[in-house]
Amino acid sequence: MSAGEPFIPTPSALCAAHPERPAVIICARCGSYACELCQQMADTRRDYCVRCTPELKLASPGSRLAAMLVDRVASALPVLGALLVGGLWSVGRDVEESALVMGLLVLVGMVGALGLVAWQLYLLLTTGQSLGKRLLGIQVVRSDGSPIDLGRLILLRNLVPAILLVPTFGLFGLANALLVLTTGRRCLHDHLADTQVVVVNGHLR
Repeated sequence: MSAGEPFIPTPSALCAAHPERPAVIICARCGSYACELCQQMADTRRDYCVRCTPELKLASPGSRLAAMLVDRVASALPVLGALLVGGLWSVGRDVEESALVMGLLVLVGMVGALGLVAWQLYLLLTTGQSLGKRLLGIQVVRSDGSPIDLGRLILLRNLVPAILLVPTFGLFGLANALLVLTTGRRCLHDHLADTQVVVVNGHLR
């Protein structure tokens, strides 16, 4: 099969960069197999592996903000749902009984929210896309276009920025957000983790 021809995945076709993962495309430039983590699509609508991908289009600040809001709302839904159910159930009931049930429901909602956050991290690690990013058609990758790893995702993109908020009295958060408006469209946490957020050319993966 030559590069650029339609590719039909087979069990024996494995990714050149991740041999433990099945291939989903054949690179239109070098002809090597690539898995879904390595798959990129150029403006020509042809598939490439991350090593051959032409310059990626950076996500706009608006799409990044919208994706973040979707993720925040999604994470809060289990707790909000628990409060709504508890409030409706408590109408006309004993105060002590209502308080107990409300507490249990909120606890269940918090567990659900933590589970959803864990799932979001799994999606980011395996596909580079949270629910919000998938909806907006954008993806987190390394600065060279390769997939992000667990350490950079959790420590450098999330934990370190959260810690730096305290000694900087929140100024780090402001600078972190404003930097996305520069030409490079990279937040401070992107510079820390050597990541960027790119457009996935209109198709979701």
